[in-house]
Amino acid sequence: MGSEYFIFYTEANLVCVTILAILLLNNRIYGTQRETQVWFNRAIIAFMLYFVSDIGWAAVLSGQLPRTRLLIILFNLSNYILLSLMAIQWFMYMAASEKMPFRKERKKQLLCYLPMCVSALVIVIAYITAPLYWISERNELNGLYYPMMIAAPILYLLTAFLLSVINARKAQSRDEKKMDWMIGIFPLGVMVAGLIQMFSLNAPIFCFGCTVMLLFFYIQHMQTMISVDPLTRLNNRGQINRYMDQLHYRENVRVYLMMIDIDRFKEINDTYGHAEGDQALILVAETLKEACEHFKASAFLGRYGG
Repeated sequence: MGSEYFIFYTEANLVCVTILAILLLNNRIYGTQRETQVWFNRAIIAFMLYFVSDIGWAAVLSGQLPRTRLLIILFNLSNYILLSLMAIQWFMYMAASEKMPFRKERKKQLLCYLPMCVSALVIVIAYITAPLYWISERNELNGLYYPMMIAAPILYLLTAFLLSVINARKAQSRDEKKMDWMIGIFPLGVMVAGLIQMFSLNAPIFCFGCTVMLLFFYIQHMQTMISVDPLTRLNNRGQINRYMDQLHYRENVRVYLMMIDIDRFKEINDTYGHAEGDQALILVAETLKEACEHFKASAFLGRYGG
């Protein structure tokens, strides 16, 4: 590993940092400060900081910085903490998306950081009491270091994956299932990219893999925000218009159009309040989704207005 490796690795990480910075900036400008958005932004920041720290470790590996014990400890401990923070932020994003009750309790939220803190403390104590156990006399990392390095992050990512799979199986609507699977697949992709990186240090697989996964998830999330009615989770009016425009370019396609109105809906709002009116709209939307799941032909559901 020489200067060419360092330049290539640095360029790759900086490209990924730039892409994530654009996503973060767009979120800050156009996004809302919802709980899920806050955790997603924190995850992006943790990924960016890790990629920057990883450049320093690449500089040590390539000989651009002296391979001293202090720098090895500094960059690896930094990478470990940031890697754990990445995993924690995504775990909390999953919890916020699924509205899990523990996320609202400060004590339980702090307990989520316990695995990271304990494993970091073990690594620090091991460096002090038995430095050769982790780093050899030739200043090379021993094999047992890597399992310890990824233990806590994998714990968070696996938990997020398993809980998302469970929630996807319980979800009633197709949109909820899709979102749960996307949240669950992300940590799985991160783990796969990380394992490939461990066995192929000559290529920045981890930074590219994580950035592609985040970019894909962000695009899918924004597409949902743009095209889906936030209350009923049906396609919104703009998406209906786009779908109808597409029909002009399809030949020999038989289309049936149905417009539905809820009788005496105003009485629900006037008698029980708009909150109950919203629940009535959600109930109608879920009923329509359930009914259309049995159709052999594809069905397009949307909320036109009202």
